[in-house]
Amino acid sequence: MFNYGLQVNRDEYDQILLDAAGDVGVLVHEECEVTSVDPGGQGRAAEIQFQGLGGAGSKTCAFVVDTSGTRGVVAQAHRLRRSDAYFRNIALWSYFGGGKRFTGDLAGNVFSVTFEEGWIWIIPLKDDVYSVGVVTGTESAAEIQRLGSQAFYERSIEQCLAAKEILASAGQTAEIRVMKEWPYDAEALTLERAFLCGDAACFVDPLFSQGVHLATYSAMLAAAAIGHLLENTEDYEPVQRWYERSYRAVYGQYHKFLCAFYSDNEQPDSQFWSSRKLAGRDDKRIQGAEWLSTLTGEDGGGSRRNEIEDLEEGASLLATLWRHSTPDLDAGVDEKELALRRVRWASGILKDLKKTRQIRWAGEHVDVASSFEVGRKSFRLERRLYLADPQGRAMTAHPVTAAHRELFESLIPEPLHYDVLAARLGKMDRHVSPLEMIMRLIEDGFLDALDKSGEPYRMPRVLRFAGVGGHDSFS
Repeated sequence: MFNYGLQVNRDEYDQILLDAAGDVGVLVHEECEVTSVDPGGQGRAAEIQFQGLGGAGSKTCAFVVDTSGTRGVVAQAHRLRRSDAYFRNIALWSYFGGGKRFTGDLAGNVFSVTFEEGWIWIIPLKDDVYSVGVVTGTESAAEIQRLGSQAFYERSIEQCLAAKEILASAGQTAEIRVMKEWPYDAEALTLERAFLCGDAACFVDPLFSQGVHLATYSAMLAAAAIGHLLENTEDYEPVQRWYERSYRAVYGQYHKFLCAFYSDNEQPDSQFWSSRKLAGRDDKRIQGAEWLSTLTGEDGGGSRRNEIEDLEEGASLLATLWRHSTPDLDAGVDEKELALRRVRWASGILKDLKKTRQIRWAGEHVDVASSFEVGRKSFRLERRLYLADPQGRAMTAHPVTAAHRELFESLIPEPLHYDVLAARLGKMDRHVSPLEMIMRLIEDGFLDALDKSGEPYRMPRVLRFAGVGGHDSFS
């Protein structure tokens, strides 16, 4: 995993991908529109209908991968698409030539800066071009219509000092484009022999520029799933469940981060920011969201924690660990300071755990669930075991073995001190930090660390994000 990203012009990047597909033998039909998809079934091939320059046609195929973007051919035709109640925004964007360019640590960085009624993205592209977008709420629709999209766009940039500074010497080079109320997901990400990928499956908000990430990640998952099913038809349903869970877990990470970002911003006189505060666990905009569920809240024993408080606490702690020492953009990033801050936080957790009396398994028995993982080198589906709760949800941050299960089962009658447990875990898997694994198991409710008075240790919750496909998701 790299600690940087690349900004691309989508028309050029998409053409590179299309040409690369053709170079390895993919039959490419250009200037063709898919008009309908029959997803087939386990015993029946899928079929697509299309319209091209040469007229209408159809193709049968073993599987269909829908990468039709926001058009969402399969999701729309089968009424799978559902809107996201939390993100009700409008985006207005254009391109600028020139402007202030940064060097050093901030060279090539995407800037997301807030103003009273929303936030602005400033993305550096090649040839001295910036993509600049204004994101505001649907409550601004009437004002946009009154002023016109160009005037509203210019006024928004004027309200943001950081954006004004970066774009002071830049000139707008394209007309304004507008997209309204775009957030959605599909009720199902697979449908018989069809797999929905990228924006054809779900889209939430452009804050993290995650579109290409989610598209390529979901395409990798779909390719691995289809490759496996072509050779193992008996795994049809479990592989579909794996694809659903895996893609939703990563999509959910972005969703959780975005909710935390919107809820954690303070603009007391702003309708936009005040209306995006999370209003507790009964907030109807997020009821039923998979990303909000926590293991500790599902035990039915009356100890249900407030997930919103956990989310906001985690976001606040994450911001503290990553916050720069100065708001001055020209000051750059002090990586040593940020690294030291995170080391101190982890060291504090380790010190606390060493002071606890014992660590025990939180349930009455140890459950495991069998699932799949894409091999890091083979890119093929490989079977793995994961710790699970009685409801069947698996903690997919770390695959486990029979030896792991035996060790955790031994904690039910005979709890261990942290040092002893960490030493035993370290001998089992030298690729995973025992501290990281124990922290995750405590955080997700599998383990209890008891202090000297016998009370469970409450670990400070940090909002985790290891990037697309990172192995730190609880699903």
